[in-house]
Amino acid sequence: MLDQGYFRSGLNRYCANLLRQMERVSRGFDHFRLHTFIPSEAEIERNALVGRQGFELAPHPAMRFRRLWRRGVFALAARGLKADAVFMPCPGPVYFKLTSLAITVHDIIPLLFPEDYRAPRFARARRHLKSSMRWADLIFTDSECSKRDMASTYQLPPERIVVAHLGFDSDLFQPKRCNPSNGPGVLQRYGIDRPYVLHTGVLSPRKNLVRLVRAYQLLLNRQKHLSLQLVLCGHEDWGCEDLHRLIQESELQGRVILTGSVPDSDLVVLYQEAACCAMPSLYEGFGLPVLEAMASASPVICSNRSSLPEIAGDAALYFDPESEEEMAAALEKLLDDSALRRQLVDRGMERAKRFSWESCARTTL
Repeated sequence: MLDQGYFRSGLNRYCANLLRQMERVSRGFDHFRLHTFIPSEAEIERNALVGRQGFELAPHPAMRFRRLWRRGVFALAARGLKADAVFMPCPGPVYFKLTSLAITVHDIIPLLFPEDYRAPRFARARRHLKSSMRWADLIFTDSECSKRDMASTYQLPPERIVVAHLGFDSDLFQPKRCNPSNGPGVLQRYGIDRPYVLHTGVLSPRKNLVRLVRAYQLLLNRQKHLSLQLVLCGHEDWGCEDLHRLIQESELQGRVILTGSVPDSDLVVLYQEAACCAMPSLYEGFGLPVLEAMASASPVICSNRSSLPEIAGDAALYFDPESEEEMAAALEKLLDDSALRRQLVDRGMERAKRFSWESCARTTL
């Protein structure tokens, strides 16, 4: 049985892709049935599973009341189904033992970077992590880095934690030659009128974007005639005041572009057309944008911290995320060296092939 009662943003994508692949992978299993609680707002996923062999939707009236559902009704409903195993794709409050409980904890960023969260949200995340880990028999996570940090922080035996690397949408994120698109129209819509460095992901202090903007400014100071924009793509989270202040004080309006959230059809164009993609994060549990960029044939420079070297391998140019000088030097090296760009593109496309939602689903099942 699977609880998919927390349907939002990145978790939405994880649940949706995992469910689709679980349906395919489970066809080879005998006597397998998956009861899944899917909220009404996830209509597309509900409709996709109706009538599929081995899948049963388990409606429950309490799902309309998300807090009530997450705070105990789900666990009672799970007991009522008498499932052999229960899988929660995100940490949530668990108040008593459930038969063979498995959960996915993508990372423990709320504990490592509490400044990224408002106080109530931080306290809630910490409680949910502690509660679900206490009762879980098996914990899935996205990377070896997250596994190490989790085991160390919570004093967990490593054998209780299983790494299931995430996948990406290989039908969407492809090189431009495989997926021709209206590039100029998309770029014009966001005010992009020259070569650009791209960053994708939520805008928050942990993403280290203030240092990226300063590194970009260093590069412009070194190369006075450089025609280059910096595009920060993603919705703004808590703590973006310093980023806005820096852009304004440095008079970089028009050169640093904040697109906000964009549809996937535009996102793939932004990857394909970028001079390079930069990932300066201080910490990532996985770093999905790295894979998406590589699959889209965009060269990648990224932080040498946390899970990023594990995911990018030898297909990225690395820098110390706390050194604006190193960051600027990496940007300059990549932009000035066409042979290096081609090498990283080729390596990146091969590297991306190692990750798939099918593999994630097989490990999970």
